[in-house]
Amino acid sequence: MTTTNVIATRKPGRRRQWWGVVRIGVACGLLLLLLPTILQPQFFNAFNQIRLPLALLAFSLSLASVVAKSGRWQIVLRASGVEVPLGQLVRSYFVGLFFNNFLPSGMGGDAVRAFDSARSTGRGTAAVTAVIMERGTGMFVVFGGGSLFALFQPNLPLPIALVAHGLFIGASVGVFLLWQVRTGKWIDWFGRHVIARLFGGRLTAPWNKIVAVYGAFYAFRRQRSLLLRLILQAILTQTLAMASLYSLISSLGSMPPVGAFIAVTGIATSLDVVPISLNSLGVREGVYVYFLGLLSVASPVAAAFALSIRLMALLQALIGGVVFLWRSAHPVVVPAASLD
Repeated sequence: MTTTNVIATRKPGRRRQWWGVVRIGVACGLLLLLLPTILQPQFFNAFNQIRLPLALLAFSLSLASVVAKSGRWQIVLRASGVEVPLGQLVRSYFVGLFFNNFLPSGMGGDAVRAFDSARSTGRGTAAVTAVIMERGTGMFVVFGGGSLFALFQPNLPLPIALVAHGLFIGASVGVFLLWQVRTGKWIDWFGRHVIARLFGGRLTAPWNKIVAVYGAFYAFRRQRSLLLRLILQAILTQTLAMASLYSLISSLGSMPPVGAFIAVTGIATSLDVVPISLNSLGVREGVYVYFLGLLSVASPVAAAFALSIRLMALLQALIGGVVFLWRSAHPVVVPAASLD
């Protein structure tokens, strides 16, 4: 291997390391900004006066929402001709939550789930597409619900309304563009004329995998009955998730307007997927403190609520860690996965 090749090989690794450092720095900076809020007596009083039955209800509903998400994942896999037991998908979902919360890698929970199902079924394209469809329909319903409730919530602060409606409009436009025939042609043209010329044949195989996943995603466009089932199932999941979060904030002694609260949680969910800090640390907390503050929720209480969400997610991740250790101790021989 030449010196040039060694340098070229090391550069991506260095970029990932630097990006990891930047994300940790952003998280620390945001948490420092929130520190005066967290140190207020009202923050600790919110936990001292927490209503445990409501907190336990919130956690139970969050677990139920994970099962519901796994059910939506199973629907997509089954439509692709892949049959996986619901219990296996639930376990895989929890393992994905574990990787999301505890490992400082660039491999998110969705990537872990896609790899997990591909490894167990040998259907790489179907596995990746199923995770995209499961996540995509869920996010679309989250944004749609936030926009709908914002539309009918009286006296909703303008920033919440603008962001909630903007997210839904943006998601709708994105889905419309992805499911256009010209988009597939553009992806094919970009691969042949740009990727091939810039990188030679080095990225041909990865790009072909992207094209294969897009083709599988595009094939769902005309399956209206399936899309309707996914949307209805996503509504069920979202109902469980919103009931969980509202029970959680109620356990801390605050009950903001339901419609406005749903709009705010949609905004927070959208920023969760933006990788600007490690596991959205500081981002989620800042979003809740600002937007719930517009709903007259005291900043320390909003911070306590955001921290409670993170603690609840960590408990789910611990379950995933136990499942991961159990599976590691009881390996199962599975077919090798490939992007078919």
